[in-house]
Amino acid sequence: MKKIAEYINGKLIVLLCTVVLISCEDENGVGLEEPDGPPVISYVRVTDPDQSDSLLVRANLGSEVVIMGSNLGGTRHIWFNDQEAIISPTWVTNHSIVVQVPSNAPNVVTNILYLIDDRSDTLEHPFEVSISAPEIQAAVNEWPQSGENLVVTGNFFFEPVTITYSGGVTGELVSVSQERIEFTVPGEATEGPVTISTNFGETVSGFHLWDSRNIILDFDDLQPNGWRIGAPETGDGEINGNYNVFRGNIGANVRDEGPGAPANSPMLFHYWGGDDPGRTGNFYPDYSGAYRDHVLKFEAKVNKWFGGYLNICFSTPDHSQNNQEIWTNNLNARAIWGPWAEENAEFDTDGGWMTVVIPLTDFQYFMEHDDDQGVFYEDGQAFVEAAAGSLSMWLLGSPENSDNEVEFYVDNIRIVEP
Repeated sequence: MKKIAEYINGKLIVLLCTVVLISCEDENGVGLEEPDGPPVISYVRVTDPDQSDSLLVRANLGSEVVIMGSNLGGTRHIWFNDQEAIISPTWVTNHSIVVQVPSNAPNVVTNILYLIDDRSDTLEHPFEVSISAPEIQAAVNEWPQSGENLVVTGNFFFEPVTITYSGGVTGELVSVSQERIEFTVPGEATEGPVTISTNFGETVSGFHLWDSRNIILDFDDLQPNGWRIGAPETGDGEINGNYNVFRGNIGANVRDEGPGAPANSPMLFHYWGGDDPGRTGNFYPDYSGAYRDHVLKFEAKVNKWFGGYLNICFSTPDHSQNNQEIWTNNLNARAIWGPWAEENAEFDTDGGWMTVVIPLTDFQYFMEHDDDQGVFYEDGQAFVEAAAGSLSMWLLGSPENSDNEVEFYVDNIRIVEP
């Protein structure tokens, strides 16, 4: 056996100098098996006992593996490249060690698995840690404005990392962690997907910067046209012209249509596709199962919100002069959005905008009301594909409301692939 200091950086040397001899129990009194000879690694396998013959020469960051061999009970440290794994004494025996590959990418790649025993001796075994190309989950806001940065969430964002916008220009890196990156948006960037690259590969985003695909309502050229046409405004940090306001002092279990009819209302709007000469069908490609691979997106700015849900209801393209999709559940399933509910506390977007993504498969709720529960929702309602060519949004109070003020905006409502 050799000293690992010969192979890894100086940081590890310091750590090794602190290793001391340990008794046959760890600090929690867990018994440790004593080896009766030098340690040997025979192979590495997956943890599933039904696939114990699945031998590994590589594994992904964060995956769990089993090191098989003999005389392994003296193991005190395990390193994958220059990243130390966490060892649970419970999972260390003379014949096997269950361990999780560190989630952090190595700084120095040796493609070696190192076992260090209680005498500070090191056993080496060839083993590669596979690192994925960047995984892009979403943009916090797909519509950043002048001077705002683009923030992207996902995984495997390891420096050096670059972003290329449609138009072929790159942005300056502002901050990076494994699951979140932030870049400046140069003036030459154009609408479209972005490409994020690291040393381990590159990935093109599913989202589009400044996404204008299949917009249903933008409250400028595309506006609601039903009995209630919403409350379009501009000025409070708009992202591109008018946005629609939801605002009011909301009481518990209130189903308020707002003042007047037909009129602007800060509680709801209707868009009846059949009354729009530019709309003759549904909002997404007309093929069976299309709702399974499409999402509803919109940008939102929340100034204050606690209690109540935004109900999002589809109905048929030729549906008009009727808003029964709000009061009953015989036309289509609904989605509900209430970001305050996650922490059960007042929610805001800290003065900025966010992109909301609701899979169409989440349109599965119907609304009920009774004396005991007030307004409540049950899932399990089927989504009717033929009834997705009109759209209503309505802010309904829930039991949590107590005549408190709610104010948030929405813009650029669209159905796209994620």
